[in-house]
Amino acid sequence: MGYWAAGGHGWGAVKDSESIAAIRHAFERGVTFFDTADTYGFGKSERILRQALGKNSKSVMVASKGGVRWDESGKVWNDSSPEYLRRAVEASMRRLEIEQIPLCYIHKPDNKTPISDMLGALLKLREEGKIGEIGVSNFTGSQLAEALTVAPVRAVQVQFNILQRAYGEKLAALCSPYNIKLVAWGALADGLLTGKFNRWSTFSKDDHRSHLPDFQGARFVENLRKVEALQKIASECQVTLAQLALRWVMDKYGWTCSLFGAKTAAQVEENLGATGWHLSEEEISAIDKLS
Repeated sequence: MGYWAAGGHGWGAVKDSESIAAIRHAFERGVTFFDTADTYGFGKSERILRQALGKNSKSVMVASKGGVRWDESGKVWNDSSPEYLRRAVEASMRRLEIEQIPLCYIHKPDNKTPISDMLGALLKLREEGKIGEIGVSNFTGSQLAEALTVAPVRAVQVQFNILQRAYGEKLAALCSPYNIKLVAWGALADGLLTGKFNRWSTFSKDDHRSHLPDFQGARFVENLRKVEALQKIASECQVTLAQLALRWVMDKYGWTCSLFGAKTAAQVEENLGATGWHLSEEEISAIDKLS
């Protein structure tokens, strides 16, 4: 379960009480991996996750990220320097109220700090017991290859879904030989793959989708055309489009983990309908042809 939305920033109106209820419902239904970041809501997502999980946080895999800074005005910028990564990890530990972050990602490389220094910082934090496994997010293929010469990267987070797949497929090819888990963010394409939008849909200014090319003009219309075709396949499989999209990520490669976002317990329940079944090779081929 990915928890950008719980930060209340970039997804329109979000109620804390519903976020907490959604996380608790996910835990009760067997979700054991919760993904957040310090910059989601500028620390709020981590605090909400701590409040929702309470003592149960010790029995699940909590992943967080560091490397994106912010100031009081809400301005953000990338900083993956060793000094800031240490500050970020220690601040996340306090907000999450845990003695170790089980999986810690470099959120985004700042294109200034050498890869060796970034990964070296996480290795040091791991030696101190402050983090468990090391992950990277939003890395290019060459950056990942270099990172692997420095540290044992265990997870790579990348945007990967039916409609946006080329970049993720390139990284997937690098992950397989090293037994690295590919963690797909945006598996529902920012909601496009839920089937709830049409060409007249609009988004408020505080919703990040109002700025995305995939939700504008001819590109939005073309995406909706593909969604309509995918909806037919979902109906034939007797599942929702969102369930089909999440299942595709998990079935496409055996080393992928599909993140889902949810604002409510009802959305959690629908997304969990992606488990317990598999797409056939023919169905995967049909989906690939459409996308």
